[in-house]
Amino acid sequence: MLELNLTKKQSKKEATISFIGLGNMGSAIARAISYQNKEDKTNYSIGLFDANPTQVSKERTFIEGEGTKTFSYKDITSLIKNSAIVVLCVKPQILPKIYDEIKISHNDETAFISIAAGVPLSTLSNNLASNEIVRFMPNIAAKARASVTAVAPHNNCSKLHLSNAMNIAQSIGQGFILSEDKFSAFIGISGSAIAYIFEFAHAMALGGTREGIPYDQSTEIAFSTMESALALYKMDKDNPINMMVKVCSAGGTTIEGIKALAEGNFDDTVINAVSDAAQKSRDLEK
Repeated sequence: MLELNLTKKQSKKEATISFIGLGNMGSAIARAISYQNKEDKTNYSIGLFDANPTQVSKERTFIEGEGTKTFSYKDITSLIKNSAIVVLCVKPQILPKIYDEIKISHNDETAFISIAAGVPLSTLSNNLASNEIVRFMPNIAAKARASVTAVAPHNNCSKLHLSNAMNIAQSIGQGFILSEDKFSAFIGISGSAIAYIFEFAHAMALGGTREGIPYDQSTEIAFSTMESALALYKMDKDNPINMMVKVCSAGGTTIEGIKALAEGNFDDTVINAVSDAAQKSRDLEK
């Protein structure tokens, strides 16, 4: 449930949550919040700004179609002055061009969430002249309200804003509070790892195709099997190794498959994929 606790000043703003930048991720989060608004029958409003007016119009039409009150702004200054929580969804290289406009427009109770990759909290705080900042590291599943999002607050961020930010993260999937220095590791096991899951499903489907099941049907079976594995984990909350061992009957079929994975260095390959993605993230931040 999307539940926000706003101060008196924040509650008087016309837009509860506003977005600067309506690319893939900004649009996905804004839409997810509108879906949640509709389900919870809440009345949080959304503000929108993008350098492309056509994109603003498109998103406003969609979000209002979900029943959420929406405001569009022609400039960042107007958006900031009329918003309680501002989500920065522009590319990292765009931020320096808009810092000054944001800084002169906000007051002490304006709260920020940034999804700009590689831009640390210290840089955001210095350039926005605010400590009410939380960094998000969402993944592409936000558009399905299934994002796994890393959440890192500024050291001096208020508990109120962190609580609101976590509720927003939970409304688009699941949120995990991590220290900022763990973001690169998070990318390795979540942000980039969605692609690993697709690669694994593809390989499973190819195996099924090799054994005579058409690729499309094999793909559906592979993903359904992933869902069943996840359902078991959510029910038992056991160590993955213990759960894997339970499936391996002595002298059975599963242990033969596990043996093939071991011979192909499956664990090492996945570990290296996580580490390589994390290192690339660290390199990009530098």
